[in-house]
Amino acid sequence: MTNKSSTKSTVLILTSDAGSGHRSAANAIDQALRAQGITPIVANPAHHPLAPHTLVEAERFYLDMVHRAPEQYALAHLLTDAPGLDLFLEYSLAGALRKSLAALVLTHQPDVVISVYPLFTRIISSMFRRKKRPRLMTVVTDLGNVHRAWFNHADDCVAVPTMAVREKALKCGIDIARVVHTGLPINPAFGRIPDNPAVLRTELGWDAALPTMVMLSGGAGIGPVAQMAEALDTTPNPYQLVIVAGRNQQLATQLRVYPWRHPTHIYDFVPLVNVMHAADVVASKAGGLTVSECLAAQKPMLFYGDAPGQEGGNRDYVVAYGAGLAAGDAQAFVNYATTLLSSVPLRASMASAARQLGMPDAASAVADEVQRLLALPAVRVASRLSTVRIPHTRP
Repeated sequence: MTNKSSTKSTVLILTSDAGSGHRSAANAIDQALRAQGITPIVANPAHHPLAPHTLVEAERFYLDMVHRAPEQYALAHLLTDAPGLDLFLEYSLAGALRKSLAALVLTHQPDVVISVYPLFTRIISSMFRRKKRPRLMTVVTDLGNVHRAWFNHADDCVAVPTMAVREKALKCGIDIARVVHTGLPINPAFGRIPDNPAVLRTELGWDAALPTMVMLSGGAGIGPVAQMAEALDTTPNPYQLVIVAGRNQQLATQLRVYPWRHPTHIYDFVPLVNVMHAADVVASKAGGLTVSECLAAQKPMLFYGDAPGQEGGNRDYVVAYGAGLAAGDAQAFVNYATTLLSSVPLRASMASAARQLGMPDAASAVADEVQRLLALPAVRVASRLSTVRIPHTRP
Protein backbone atom coordinates (compact mmCIF):
# COMPACT_ATOMS: atom_id res chain seq x y z
CA MET A 1 0.00 0.00 0.00
CA THR A 2 1.12 3.51 -0.67
CA ASN A 3 1.86 6.02 2.06
CA LYS A 4 -0.70 8.71 2.71
CA SER A 5 -0.22 12.34 3.43
CA SER A 6 -0.64 13.05 7.13
CA THR A 7 -2.97 15.91 6.19
CA LYS A 8 -5.52 13.66 4.53
CA SER A 9 -6.63 10.58 6.43
CA THR A 10 -9.08 7.90 5.39
CA VAL A 11 -11.45 6.27 7.86
CA LEU A 12 -13.52 3.22 6.93
CA ILE A 13 -16.59 2.43 9.06
CA LEU A 14 -17.86 -1.14 8.77
CA THR A 15 -21.46 -1.84 9.71
CA SER A 16 -24.26 -4.39 9.35
CA ASP A 17 -27.97 -4.18 8.59
CA ALA A 18 -28.97 -7.05 10.88
CA GLY A 19 -31.29 -4.66 12.71
CA SER A 20 -31.12 -0.89 12.37
CA GLY A 21 -28.95 -0.19 15.43
CA HIS A 22 -25.55 -0.90 13.86
CA ARG A 23 -26.30 1.35 10.90
CA SER A 24 -27.53 4.12 13.21
CA ALA A 25 -24.33 3.92 15.26
CA ALA A 26 -22.23 4.06 12.09
CA ASN A 27 -24.15 7.10 10.88
CA ALA A 28 -23.65 8.86 14.23
CA ILE A 29 -19.89 8.26 14.06
CA ASP A 30 -19.88 9.39 10.43
CA GLN A 31 -21.52 12.71 11.34
CA ALA A 32 -19.22 13.26 14.33
CA LEU A 33 -16.12 12.70 12.18
CA ARG A 34 -17.44 15.04 9.49
CA ALA A 35 -17.86 17.70 12.17
CA GLN A 36 -14.13 17.24 12.90
CA GLY A 37 -13.13 17.60 9.24
CA ILE A 38 -12.90 13.91 8.27
CA THR A 39 -15.16 12.38 5.60
CA PRO A 40 -15.33 8.63 6.30
CA ILE A 41 -16.57 5.80 4.12
CA VAL A 42 -19.43 3.73 5.57
CA ALA A 43 -19.80 0.22 4.16
CA ASN A 44 -21.59 -3.04 4.89
CA PRO A 45 -19.21 -5.82 3.75
CA ALA A 46 -22.13 -8.24 3.52
CA HIS A 47 -23.58 -6.07 0.74
CA HIS A 48 -20.33 -5.88 -1.26
CA PRO A 49 -20.40 -7.50 -4.75
CA LEU A 50 -17.81 -10.06 -3.61
CA ALA A 51 -19.85 -11.20 -0.60
CA PRO A 52 -22.14 -14.23 -0.98
CA HIS A 53 -25.78 -13.29 -1.52
CA THR A 54 -26.64 -15.55 1.42
CA LEU A 55 -25.27 -12.93 3.82
CA VAL A 56 -28.10 -10.53 3.00
CA GLU A 57 -30.51 -13.38 3.64
CA ALA A 58 -28.70 -14.03 6.93
CA GLU A 59 -29.45 -10.45 8.04
CA ARG A 60 -33.14 -11.07 7.36
CA PHE A 61 -32.96 -14.43 9.11
CA TYR A 62 -31.57 -12.75 12.24
CA LEU A 63 -34.56 -10.39 12.42
CA ASP A 64 -36.98 -13.24 11.79
CA MET A 65 -35.37 -15.42 14.46
CA VAL A 66 -35.44 -12.64 17.07
CA HIS A 67 -39.12 -12.09 16.29
CA ARG A 68 -40.33 -15.70 15.98
CA ALA A 69 -37.91 -17.72 18.11
CA PRO A 70 -36.38 -15.41 20.74
CA GLU A 71 -35.68 -18.27 23.14
CA GLN A 72 -33.64 -20.11 20.52
CA TYR A 73 -31.67 -16.97 19.69
CA ALA A 74 -30.98 -16.32 23.38
CA LEU A 75 -29.75 -19.92 23.79
CA ALA A 76 -27.46 -19.65 20.76
CA HIS A 77 -26.08 -16.36 22.11
CA LEU A 78 -25.35 -18.00 25.47
CA LEU A 79 -23.81 -21.20 24.12
CA THR A 80 -21.43 -19.47 21.70
CA ASP A 81 -20.30 -16.88 24.28
CA ALA A 82 -17.49 -19.12 25.50
CA PRO A 83 -13.74 -19.24 24.83
CA GLY A 84 -13.13 -21.12 21.61
CA LEU A 85 -16.70 -21.07 20.34
CA ASP A 86 -16.32 -17.43 19.31
CA LEU A 87 -13.44 -18.63 17.11
CA PHE A 88 -15.89 -20.92 15.32
CA LEU A 89 -18.07 -17.89 14.59
CA GLU A 90 -15.01 -15.98 13.39
CA TYR A 91 -13.87 -18.70 11.00
CA SER A 92 -17.40 -19.15 9.65
CA LEU A 93 -17.81 -15.44 8.95
CA ALA A 94 -14.26 -15.06 7.64
CA GLY A 95 -14.92 -17.62 4.93
CA ALA A 96 -17.84 -15.55 3.68
CA LEU A 97 -16.42 -12.05 4.13
CA ARG A 98 -12.68 -12.30 3.57
CA LYS A 99 -12.79 -11.20 -0.08
CA SER A 100 -15.22 -8.32 0.46
CA LEU A 101 -13.30 -7.00 3.46
CA ALA A 102 -10.01 -7.30 1.58
CA ALA A 103 -11.51 -5.44 -1.37
CA LEU A 104 -12.76 -2.62 0.86
CA VAL A 105 -9.34 -2.23 2.49
CA LEU A 106 -7.49 -2.35 -0.83
CA THR A 107 -9.90 0.09 -2.49
CA HIS A 108 -9.98 2.72 0.26
CA GLN A 109 -6.57 2.12 1.91
CA PRO A 110 -7.86 3.36 5.28
CA ASP A 111 -5.67 4.72 8.03
CA VAL A 112 -8.29 3.61 10.58
CA VAL A 113 -10.94 0.92 10.29
CA ILE A 114 -13.89 1.19 12.70
CA SER A 115 -16.32 -1.68 13.15
CA VAL A 116 -19.71 -1.36 14.84
CA TYR A 117 -20.29 -5.10 14.44
CA PRO A 118 -18.51 -8.11 16.00
CA LEU A 119 -15.66 -9.97 14.26
CA PHE A 120 -14.97 -7.62 11.33
CA THR A 121 -11.69 -6.31 12.77
CA ARG A 122 -10.63 -9.84 13.73
CA ILE A 123 -10.93 -10.92 10.10
CA ILE A 124 -9.04 -7.86 8.87
CA SER A 125 -6.22 -8.27 11.39
CA SER A 126 -5.79 -11.90 10.33
CA MET A 127 -5.08 -10.73 6.77
CA PHE A 128 -1.98 -8.78 7.74
CA ARG A 129 1.58 -10.01 8.27
CA ARG A 130 3.07 -9.10 11.65
CA LYS A 131 1.67 -5.80 12.97
CA LYS A 132 1.72 -3.83 9.72
CA ARG A 133 -1.89 -2.81 9.16
CA PRO A 134 -4.43 0.03 9.49
CA ARG A 135 -5.34 1.08 13.00
CA LEU A 136 -8.33 -0.98 14.14
CA MET A 137 -11.19 0.12 16.38
CA THR A 138 -14.33 -1.67 17.51
CA VAL A 139 -17.33 0.24 18.87
CA VAL A 140 -19.59 -2.03 20.94
CA THR A 141 -23.30 -1.34 20.43
CA ASP A 142 -24.91 -3.16 23.38
CA LEU A 143 -24.91 -2.16 27.02
CA GLY A 144 -24.76 -5.25 29.19
CA ASN A 145 -24.77 -8.90 28.12
CA VAL A 146 -22.42 -8.51 25.14
CA HIS A 147 -20.93 -11.47 23.27
CA ARG A 148 -17.20 -12.11 23.53
CA ALA A 149 -17.04 -12.02 19.70
CA TRP A 150 -16.96 -8.22 20.02
CA PHE A 151 -13.45 -8.31 21.46
CA ASN A 152 -10.37 -8.49 19.24
CA HIS A 153 -6.90 -8.57 20.80
CA ALA A 154 -5.47 -6.85 17.71
CA ASP A 155 -7.69 -3.78 18.10
CA ASP A 156 -5.90 -0.54 18.89
CA CYS A 157 -9.03 0.75 20.61
CA VAL A 158 -12.23 -0.82 21.93
CA ALA A 159 -14.92 1.79 22.62
CA VAL A 160 -17.43 0.52 25.17
CA PRO A 161 -20.82 1.97 26.13
CA THR A 162 -20.85 1.04 29.82
CA MET A 163 -18.50 0.02 32.60
CA ALA A 164 -20.14 -3.43 32.59
CA VAL A 165 -19.01 -3.93 29.00
CA ARG A 166 -15.56 -2.62 29.95
CA GLU A 167 -15.33 -5.39 32.55
CA LYS A 168 -16.33 -7.98 29.94
CA ALA A 169 -13.61 -6.67 27.60
CA LEU A 170 -10.99 -7.04 30.34
CA LYS A 171 -12.19 -10.57 31.17
CA CYS A 172 -11.77 -11.43 27.49
CA GLY A 173 -8.13 -10.35 27.70
CA ILE A 174 -8.23 -6.92 26.10
CA ASP A 175 -5.44 -4.62 27.30
CA ILE A 176 -6.94 -2.09 29.72
CA ALA A 177 -5.03 0.70 27.97
CA ARG A 178 -6.99 -0.01 24.78
CA VAL A 179 -10.48 0.05 26.33
CA VAL A 180 -12.20 3.44 26.37
CA HIS A 181 -15.58 4.21 27.92
CA THR A 182 -17.20 6.46 25.31
CA GLY A 183 -20.88 5.56 25.51
CA LEU A 184 -22.84 4.22 22.55
CA PRO A 185 -22.80 6.58 19.53
CA ILE A 186 -26.17 8.19 18.84
CA ASN A 187 -27.48 11.36 17.25
CA PRO A 188 -26.54 14.04 19.83
CA ALA A 189 -29.87 15.77 19.21
CA PHE A 190 -31.47 13.23 21.56
CA GLY A 191 -29.60 14.93 24.40
CA ARG A 192 -30.90 18.43 23.60
CA ILE A 193 -33.88 18.49 25.93
CA PRO A 194 -36.68 20.90 24.88
CA ASP A 195 -37.99 23.40 27.41
CA ASN A 196 -41.63 22.50 26.75
CA PRO A 197 -42.58 19.11 25.28
CA ALA A 198 -46.20 20.31 24.96
CA VAL A 199 -45.11 22.66 22.18
CA LEU A 200 -43.65 19.72 20.30
CA ARG A 201 -46.87 17.76 20.73
CA THR A 202 -48.87 20.60 19.22
CA GLU A 203 -46.45 20.81 16.28
CA LEU A 204 -46.80 17.07 15.74
CA GLY A 205 -50.60 17.28 15.77
CA TRP A 206 -51.02 15.54 19.11
CA ASP A 207 -53.03 16.61 22.15
CA ALA A 208 -50.69 18.86 24.13
CA ALA A 209 -52.37 18.12 27.48
CA LEU A 210 -52.69 14.33 27.51
CA PRO A 211 -50.07 12.03 29.10
CA THR A 212 -48.27 10.50 26.13
CA MET A 213 -46.67 7.13 25.51
CA VAL A 214 -44.55 6.45 22.43
CA MET A 215 -44.26 2.79 21.42
CA LEU A 216 -41.24 1.76 19.34
CA SER A 217 -40.47 -1.55 17.68
CA GLY A 218 -37.08 -1.00 16.07
CA GLY A 219 -36.53 -0.14 12.43
CA ALA A 220 -37.97 -3.50 11.36
CA GLY A 221 -41.14 -3.11 13.44
CA ILE A 222 -40.90 -6.44 15.26
CA GLY A 223 -42.30 -7.61 18.59
CA PRO A 224 -45.78 -7.79 20.20
CA VAL A 225 -46.53 -4.11 19.58
CA ALA A 226 -50.14 -4.52 18.47
CA GLN A 227 -50.94 -6.94 21.31
CA MET A 228 -49.60 -4.58 23.97
CA ALA A 229 -51.18 -1.46 22.48
CA GLU A 230 -54.60 -3.04 22.12
CA ALA A 231 -54.47 -4.31 25.70
CA LEU A 232 -53.63 -0.82 26.94
CA ASP A 233 -56.47 0.67 24.91
CA THR A 234 -59.02 -1.15 27.10
CA THR A 235 -58.13 0.97 30.14
CA PRO A 236 -60.27 4.00 31.05
CA ASN A 237 -57.40 6.28 32.09
CA PRO A 238 -56.89 9.32 29.84
CA TYR A 239 -53.75 9.21 27.68
CA GLN A 240 -52.65 9.26 24.07
CA LEU A 241 -50.59 6.66 22.27
CA VAL A 242 -48.03 7.12 19.50
CA ILE A 243 -46.85 3.98 17.69
CA VAL A 244 -43.91 3.85 15.28
CA ALA A 245 -44.22 0.75 13.10
CA GLY A 246 -40.88 1.19 11.34
CA ARG A 247 -40.64 -0.59 7.99
CA ASN A 248 -43.32 -3.13 8.92
CA GLN A 249 -46.12 -2.12 6.56
CA GLN A 250 -48.29 -5.03 7.66
CA LEU A 251 -48.12 -3.82 11.26
CA ALA A 252 -48.83 -0.22 10.26
CA THR A 253 -51.91 -1.30 8.29
CA GLN A 254 -53.17 -3.45 11.17
CA LEU A 255 -52.78 -0.56 13.61
CA ARG A 256 -54.48 1.98 11.35
CA VAL A 257 -57.66 -0.08 10.92
CA TYR A 258 -58.00 -0.89 14.63
CA PRO A 259 -60.91 1.00 16.32
CA TRP A 260 -58.91 2.82 19.01
CA ARG A 261 -60.75 4.22 22.03
CA HIS A 262 -57.92 6.55 23.00
CA PRO A 263 -56.23 9.10 20.72
CA THR A 264 -53.67 7.08 18.79
CA HIS A 265 -51.19 8.23 16.15
CA ILE A 266 -49.51 5.72 13.82
CA TYR A 267 -46.20 6.39 12.04
CA ASP A 268 -44.08 4.38 9.65
CA PHE A 269 -40.29 4.74 9.66
CA VAL A 270 -39.77 8.30 10.91
CA PRO A 271 -37.01 10.41 12.54
CA LEU A 272 -37.40 9.90 16.27
CA VAL A 273 -35.80 12.91 17.92
CA ASN A 274 -38.90 15.11 18.19
CA VAL A 275 -41.20 12.11 18.63
CA MET A 276 -39.20 10.93 21.62
CA HIS A 277 -38.79 14.40 23.12
CA ALA A 278 -42.57 14.89 22.97
CA ALA A 279 -43.25 11.69 24.95
CA ASP A 280 -43.72 11.19 28.68
CA VAL A 281 -42.88 7.47 28.49
CA VAL A 282 -41.22 5.34 25.81
CA ALA A 283 -42.24 1.69 25.45
CA SER A 284 -39.91 -0.46 23.37
CA LYS A 285 -37.94 -3.62 22.97
CA ALA A 286 -34.41 -3.27 24.32
CA GLY A 287 -32.21 -2.53 21.31
CA GLY A 288 -28.93 -0.89 22.30
CA LEU A 289 -29.41 2.21 20.14
CA THR A 290 -33.01 2.78 21.21
CA VAL A 291 -32.09 2.42 24.87
CA SER A 292 -29.18 4.83 24.52
CA GLU A 293 -31.37 7.36 22.71
CA CYS A 294 -34.01 7.15 25.45
CA LEU A 295 -31.41 7.59 28.19
CA ALA A 296 -29.97 10.64 26.43
CA ALA A 297 -33.48 12.06 26.03
CA GLN A 298 -34.13 11.37 29.74
CA LYS A 299 -37.24 9.29 29.11
CA PRO A 300 -38.63 6.58 31.41
CA MET A 301 -38.67 3.27 29.55
CA LEU A 302 -41.15 0.39 29.62
CA PHE A 303 -39.90 -2.81 28.02
CA TYR A 304 -42.51 -5.17 26.64
CA GLY A 305 -41.99 -8.92 26.29
CA ASP A 306 -38.76 -10.80 26.77
CA ALA A 307 -35.79 -9.50 24.78
CA PRO A 308 -33.33 -12.25 23.72
CA GLY A 309 -29.57 -12.45 24.02
CA GLN A 310 -27.79 -9.12 24.13
CA GLU A 311 -31.06 -7.17 24.36
CA GLY A 312 -31.79 -8.83 27.67
CA GLY A 313 -28.59 -7.26 28.98
CA ASN A 314 -29.69 -3.84 27.73
CA ARG A 315 -33.03 -4.21 29.48
CA ASP A 316 -31.50 -5.42 32.74
CA TYR A 317 -28.98 -2.55 32.73
CA VAL A 318 -31.71 0.10 32.51
CA VAL A 319 -34.02 -1.60 35.02
CA ALA A 320 -31.20 -2.09 37.55
CA TYR A 321 -30.51 1.65 37.63
CA GLY A 322 -34.18 2.63 37.97
CA ALA A 323 -34.64 4.15 34.52
CA GLY A 324 -37.02 1.49 33.21
CA LEU A 325 -39.55 -1.23 33.97
CA ALA A 326 -39.88 -4.62 32.27
CA ALA A 327 -43.25 -6.22 31.51
CA GLY A 328 -43.29 -9.94 30.80
CA ASP A 329 -46.84 -10.06 29.46
CA ALA A 330 -49.71 -7.85 28.33
CA GLN A 331 -51.29 -7.51 31.78
CA ALA A 332 -48.02 -6.38 33.37
CA PHE A 333 -47.53 -3.96 30.47
CA VAL A 334 -50.95 -2.41 31.09
CA ASN A 335 -50.34 -2.15 34.83
CA TYR A 336 -46.93 -0.49 34.42
CA ALA A 337 -48.10 1.77 31.62
CA THR A 338 -51.11 3.12 33.50
CA THR A 339 -48.99 3.71 36.59
CA LEU A 340 -46.32 5.59 34.65
CA LEU A 341 -48.81 7.67 32.68
CA SER A 342 -50.65 8.72 35.83
CA SER A 343 -47.66 9.36 38.13
CA VAL A 344 -45.64 12.50 37.45
CA PRO A 345 -43.30 11.88 40.45
CA LEU A 346 -42.48 8.35 39.27
CA ARG A 347 -41.73 9.59 35.78
CA ALA A 348 -39.52 12.35 37.19
CA SER A 349 -37.57 9.86 39.29
CA MET A 350 -37.00 7.54 36.33
CA ALA A 351 -36.05 10.49 34.10
CA SER A 352 -33.45 11.51 36.66
CA ALA A 353 -32.01 7.98 36.61
CA ALA A 354 -31.93 8.07 32.81
CA ARG A 355 -30.09 11.38 32.89
CA GLN A 356 -27.35 9.80 35.03
CA LEU A 357 -26.88 6.98 32.50
CA GLY A 358 -27.26 8.90 29.25
CA MET A 359 -24.20 9.79 27.16
CA PRO A 360 -25.50 11.95 24.30
CA ASP A 361 -22.00 13.00 23.21
CA ALA A 362 -20.74 9.45 22.70
CA ALA A 363 -20.28 9.86 18.94
CA SER A 364 -17.97 12.83 19.50
CA ALA A 365 -16.02 10.82 22.07
CA VAL A 366 -15.54 8.04 19.51
CA ALA A 367 -14.42 10.62 16.92
CA ASP A 368 -11.87 11.96 19.42
CA GLU A 369 -10.47 8.44 19.80
CA VAL A 370 -10.19 8.15 16.02
CA GLN A 371 -8.20 11.39 15.96
CA ARG A 372 -5.92 9.93 18.63
CA LEU A 373 -5.35 6.81 16.52
CA LEU A 374 -4.60 8.93 13.46
CA ALA A 375 -1.93 10.79 15.41
CA LEU A 376 -0.07 7.57 16.28
CA PRO A 377 2.89 6.42 14.15
CA ALA A 378 1.81 4.52 11.04
CA VAL A 379 1.75 0.72 11.27
CA ARG A 380 0.47 0.07 7.77
CA VAL A 381 2.92 -1.32 5.18
CA ALA A 382 3.32 -4.72 3.48
CA SER A 383 0.51 -7.18 4.09
CA ARG A 384 -0.85 -10.54 3.10
CA LEU A 385 -3.66 -8.80 1.24
CA SER A 386 -1.68 -9.23 -1.97
CA THR A 387 -2.28 -12.98 -1.65
CA VAL A 388 -6.07 -12.52 -1.67
CA ARG A 389 -7.30 -12.70 -5.24
CA ILE A 390 -9.91 -10.01 -5.88
CA PRO A 391 -11.95 -10.58 -9.05
CA HIS A 392 -12.65 -7.48 -11.13
CA THR A 393 -16.07 -5.96 -10.43
CA ARG A 394 -17.77 -2.89 -11.75
CA PRO A 395 -18.30 -0.02 -9.29
